[in-house]
Amino acid sequence: MASDRFFLIYQEASDEECLLTIQPYKNQQELAEAINQLSAKQVEEYTIIKGKKMKATLKLAVDLTEADDAEEE
Repeated sequence: MASDRFFLIYQEASDEECLLTIQPYKNQQELAEAINQLSAKQVEEYTIIKGKKMKATLKLAVDLTEADDAEEE
């Protein structure tokens, strides 16, 4: 039988990219170390989920269009 795991979910963003991370950890010590590393990167918002087995589905829609120079004025 699988033991409980911890899943840490957080987002990092810059002007060039946005990264969503879902990372599993086997115990609370590993999780605490990861949270300390996030704090050092100034990532203060995250979610922790505790469970045996997780299934994820990512749905993403992005519509980018080139802006006209006239619209920016």
